[in-house]
Amino acid sequence: MDATLIDGKDAGGRSRVPRRRWAWVIALGSSAILVGMAAHFSPAGPPAAVPAAGIVTGDDVIGLAPAARQWRFVKLGVAGQAAAGWTDPVPGRISIDETMASKLGSPLPGHVSGVFVELGERVRAGDPLFSVRSSDIAELWAGKEKAEVDLEAARTTFERVHATVASRALPAKEEIGAHQQVRQAELALKLAEAKLGSLHVVSQGGNEFTVTSPRTGVVVEKAVLLGQQVTPEGAAALMVVADLSSVWVLADLFEGQAVDVRVGTAAQITSPATPDVTLGGKVEMVSSIVDPARHTVPVRIRLANAQGLLRPNVYARVRLATAPQSPAAVEIAASAIVTDGARQYVYVQDPQGRFARRTVVTGPAHEGRVVVLEGLARGETVVEEGAILLDNQLALSK
Repeated sequence: MDATLIDGKDAGGRSRVPRRRWAWVIALGSSAILVGMAAHFSPAGPPAAVPAAGIVTGDDVIGLAPAARQWRFVKLGVAGQAAAGWTDPVPGRISIDETMASKLGSPLPGHVSGVFVELGERVRAGDPLFSVRSSDIAELWAGKEKAEVDLEAARTTFERVHATVASRALPAKEEIGAHQQVRQAELALKLAEAKLGSLHVVSQGGNEFTVTSPRTGVVVEKAVLLGQQVTPEGAAALMVVADLSSVWVLADLFEGQAVDVRVGTAAQITSPATPDVTLGGKVEMVSSIVDPARHTVPVRIRLANAQGLLRPNVYARVRLATAPQSPAAVEIAASAIVTDGARQYVYVQDPQGRFARRTVVTGPAHEGRVVVLEGLARGETVVEEGAILLDNQLALSK
């Protein structure tokens, strides 16, 4: 305490507050002012959503007043009977007809000593494709030659024994034994020839053989190089020769698009490579398994390709004929469909004029229309345009 203060008074008898007490009073007052300012300027949080004028929302139901400005963006339509037609184009690709293709490899281990064709080249049945130098082929040839020598020796022995038995110098059983040796030598030669024949190669002896084309067609795959080491156990084919007079068109349909597709469904195929040509075919395979990653269903169409207009790996566009399998199927504008990723739904007008959100199951789409298989009845009124606007208003009201 200040030495000049006596019982809180100065030398002149006036009351005074100690300096340390003044500091405490000032600090306390400043804190109170800051607290008051903080309370006055604290954020009040986001303002509550105010429904747009003329809109009344409920549980998955929304109503628009007759004068609501949102009507300018809303267009209504009536669900009608689904009609036959063609789907919108889906992407596809041209592929070889695997029933008319041959995958070729090396039947024996060795090293490639020659390659005689290139990718995309036309070949005839029997044309040489590539040659391989292998010690195994030399062993097979040696086995065949040995079998030939053994057979010749067995026949010579049989003739000698036969003549001796005829002169009664040997018993008849000796002739039987010699004949058995001839039969065994013949079987050994047939086995050696069968081993060589099963290779389906051309060889003139020695340690080299040539793989030839088993069919007339085009080399559509080539994975062989000069000097390359090859084995029969190789997973990939060294060459693929395919007859392109028939090709496959492969397309992936989403689950909803594949509902009405069956074996025999008519198809129209066009390609950017031949924009003025439309080819017709029929679906010959619809996969029974859905791709787990893409959730698509592969379908296959066979096309005659005698003129060679369609080449493997070319992009194509596929349209499929639609014929509703259920008489309850209806058709609406594709723009009426709203999806949240897990389900599809539409907004249906009820007798009170409100719009209720309803889950539906859709089929194929075509020319801006989509078939609804479940969830909608013929004659019901739906929002064809502006469904997204209603969906957003419902989301804001929650």
